[in-house]
Amino acid sequence: MLRTRHEWISKLAAESGVVAGMRLETDIGNADLDTDALNFANCDARCRLITRTIDKLVTHNFSSKSARDLLGNLINRNTFGAFAELAAYDWLTRCYVKIATQVTMDSSDVLATNGSTLDGKIEHGSVYFDVKAFGSNERLAQRLKERLEVEILDEQVLIEGSWDLSYETYEELIRSAPGLATDLRQNRMVQKDRLRSRLEPKKPVTVSMREGDPYCLAKENALYPFKYAKQFTRNNPFILILVVDPLFNGGWIHSDFAGMDTAFTRSLARRAFMQFSSDSTLLDPIGRSVPSDVTLGEASRLLSAIFFVNVWPLQANPTSWLYLNPRATHRLMPGSLNLFRANNPNDTYIDDFAHDDY
Repeated sequence: MLRTRHEWISKLAAESGVVAGMRLETDIGNADLDTDALNFANCDARCRLITRTIDKLVTHNFSSKSARDLLGNLINRNTFGAFAELAAYDWLTRCYVKIATQVTMDSSDVLATNGSTLDGKIEHGSVYFDVKAFGSNERLAQRLKERLEVEILDEQVLIEGSWDLSYETYEELIRSAPGLATDLRQNRMVQKDRLRSRLEPKKPVTVSMREGDPYCLAKENALYPFKYAKQFTRNNPFILILVVDPLFNGGWIHSDFAGMDTAFTRSLARRAFMQFSSDSTLLDPIGRSVPSDVTLGEASRLLSAIFFVNVWPLQANPTSWLYLNPRATHRLMPGSLNLFRANNPNDTYIDDFAHDDY
């Protein structure tokens, strides 16, 4: 089992001459891998995806410096974000989509006050995109549990009730874990919104229950896409690519069991496109580093599409979900994106809300 950064670098270098030539160990100090990096380093298939993608990118105009920076983030700082970017590049190139990477834009081209570097541009149609790792309530609930159990060492914490809360609510609960732990010790159970934390003695087997509703989760997180609004392009179509992997979200968005994943992703996209398209609320502070006069409605109309790219497991060709904004300033049409279905036997579910825009 790999446990250190240099062990992971050695594994990647053994699989890729490009990575070996970077001599990453000279830039990255050796230390134990954190939990996220540990999971990726010890998955052979994910490591092959990393090296395969780096080899392809460097061969096709991705600078060695950009590749080094991306691998440095993967190993040393932001494993989820860097892997998501690599996985999105891999998905697009496997589908024969011609892309440019690391595209620099100034403030006249994007909402960011000081300009920004986007992850890429699809050459066909000059469609820009940026990539984010997409987690879920399941991972956040696990983080809350872990944080509380740092405070309460002698018992186990159960997170029950409804997990369908906003990211902001979870972040606040995690930040306030010391105070929440104090309440738990005193009362044995604490209810926050629809989520319940409960103490139990440690034992080999524990039964816990929780409930989930994809529409409620989408409602609670309707503003989530606008956290990244500074990347939205002013003069061209823009796709927000949200990469889905079981390691990001505890497996909650994965196999579309009973259509739950489709229900959630579609509902979240529909809210982003339609709920806010005429909203005069100022975007800041929902989306940071944007001009003070930009409204949520303007940002909503600049979001041409949301693409939930389901990257794992590759051998199963999992279904991905591409949603097109019918109210976008720069609209994308389903026919222009059929290339996304190439080399993807399960196809990509594409929905333009043609008869569901009201």
